[in-house]
Amino acid sequence: MTDLETRVRQAFDDVTVPDDVKHRALTYIASVAEKAETVEAAPAEPVPAPRKRTRGRILPLRRAVAALAACLVLAVVGFGGFAYAQPTTYVGIDVNPSIELGVNRFGIVVQAAALNSDGETLLDAVSLTGRGYGEALNLLTQSEAFSPYAQEDSYVEISVTSDDDRQAEAIRRESDECLSALPCRGSCHAVDEGTREAATSAGMGVGRYRAALELMELDPSVTLEECASLSMHELRDRIAALSPDEAEGGGSGNGQHRHGGGGGRHGKENR
Repeated sequence: MTDLETRVRQAFDDVTVPDDVKHRALTYIASVAEKAETVEAAPAEPVPAPRKRTRGRILPLRRAVAALAACLVLAVVGFGGFAYAQPTTYVGIDVNPSIELGVNRFGIVVQAAALNSDGETLLDAVSLTGRGYGEALNLLTQSEAFSPYAQEDSYVEISVTSDDDRQAEAIRRESDECLSALPCRGSCHAVDEGTREAATSAGMGVGRYRAALELMELDPSVTLEECASLSMHELRDRIAALSPDEAEGGGSGNGQHRHGGGGGRHGKENR
C-alpha cells in the first residue's frame, strides 16, 4: 500500500458514513491511483533526451492523483455526512408520551425529539439515536421507562411520514411486528406531510392530533386543547363510545392491534 493509499484510508476511518459508501469511494480512488501507476511504470522512449521530460510529467500526475483523492474524500465526507444526518422518514409515537424519530436513508435513527413532558422523560431514560429503527423501537417499547405505557389498557399509535415508499413500507412492517408483541392495543398509519406539519403547529404528536380531529368530528364540543391533555387510551375510548362502528367491532377491547386500511393507513384493520 502506498503512502497516498494509507493517508486516504486513515482519513476514511474517521468518517461516520455507512461502510458501503466508504468502500465504493475507496475502490474508485484505488482504480485512479492504479492507472497513474501504470502510466508511471510504462517504459520510456529509447531516446535519452525525453527522459527528464517524462519524469517531469510523472510528478504532476502523482500530485493530480493525490489531489483527486483528497477531493473525493471531501466529497464523500460531505455528501455521506449529509446523507447520514438527514432524515428521510419521520416516525411519530404517541401513547401518553409523544415523541418523533427521524430515520435516515440507511434506516438509522438520527433524530429523537420529545413532543411533551412525558416524552422528554422517556427519551432521557432511553437513548435511541445511532440505532437501526427496528432495534430502537424494540429497545424503547421493552424499556422500564416505557413499561407503564404498555399495559393492557394502553393504546400506542405509530405514524409514518416519508416520500420514500419502500422505506416507509419497511418501517411500517417493523412497527407492526413490534406492536403485535405488546400487551396493549396499537395501530400504525401512513401519514402525509401536511398532517404532520399541522400536528407540529398544534404542538401535538401526529397520532394524538389525528385522534383529536376524529373525536372533535364526533363531538364538536371537544376542543383541541382538551384533546392535548388526554392519553391515546382516553382519546380512543371516547372515540369508540361515540362511534357505532367502533363499538360494534369491539374496537375498545384490549390486546387488539389495528393496522389501518385506507385513508393513509397501512394494512387492513382487524377488530
